[in-house]
Amino acid sequence: MAASSYDDALRRLLVHEGGYSNHPSDPGGPTKFGITIADYRKYVKPDADADDVRAMPLDHAKAIYREKYWRALRCDELPAGLDYAMFDYGVNSGVSRAAKVLQRLLGLPDDGRMSDALIEAARAQDAAGLVARLCDERLAFLKRLRTWSVFGAGWGRRVAEVRRAALALANGAQDGGLPSPAQGRGEVPLAKTARKVTTAAAVVAGGAAAQAAHDAGAGWPGVMVCVALAALLAAGGWIAWTRWRTRRQDAPVGAPGFIAPLRETLKGWKTIAFGALVAGAGITADILDALQAVDLAPLLPPAHAVKIIAIIGVVTIMLRFATTGRVGRKDG
Repeated sequence: MAASSYDDALRRLLVHEGGYSNHPSDPGGPTKFGITIADYRKYVKPDADADDVRAMPLDHAKAIYREKYWRALRCDELPAGLDYAMFDYGVNSGVSRAAKVLQRLLGLPDDGRMSDALIEAARAQDAAGLVARLCDERLAFLKRLRTWSVFGAGWGRRVAEVRRAALALANGAQDGGLPSPAQGRGEVPLAKTARKVTTAAAVVAGGAAAQAAHDAGAGWPGVMVCVALAALLAAGGWIAWTRWRTRRQDAPVGAPGFIAPLRETLKGWKTIAFGALVAGAGITADILDALQAVDLAPLLPPAHAVKIIAIIGVVTIMLRFATTGRVGRKDG
């Protein structure tokens, strides 16, 4: 199909992505015209900060969109309508996810590559039907994200409008019309806390080991080995986190059998369930120890260890009430 369709697709896309934002629930951070600070650093200015993103000219955004999304998804080679649907999906939820979803819909291995075989398979299908199935999967994926409660209304409207415009284009219309704005990245949020905690734990553990080695009389070579091991653990934690997030982002929608309904049912209750379990175990263990029915000394030497465990459980329950609203309300 003609490359000129990029301008029309971008015009519709910028209605959703235009303007500067830095929403705390948006994993992209400082963003303008839908271009995140990470992409601006990659394609334009390596040391860019939030002020640079705020001052980003539109031409920079257009160039990044063409290179990172339109060309990467080979949209010029896709049927009319499907090109726009894929482009908008890739921008909102990532090129890899959009490509893998299209591969799954066409029964091809989902390696995330826009191969010649994938392009040929897409051209051989009814474009309107493929657009509808792509949008169905996209909406299902968005509804499963934790940030649906924040951006869900806008995302739902965005997918509906992309579907309508893409179907019109697939059926021969010359212009799919302009949508209404909807902000927020539709992707698995960055697990920043998990990443920092994993890395910090490795560094702290390595530092403690190095200190212990030094106190035990080990020479500097031994201390440096401990430091090096800590660095390797931190690097391993980073790699593991990156792979985990990529798998979550690109995973198929849904869960087998009863798992998905069970996860939804437990949502909002898992903190209380965990806290009650820990508190109950601690109280029970303390009673058994007082009755001399069980000797806990070998397992928990400190005199008040079981009381501490019980207190942790109680505090966990209190925090659940205090920080996440009414019990049973799903927190997204």
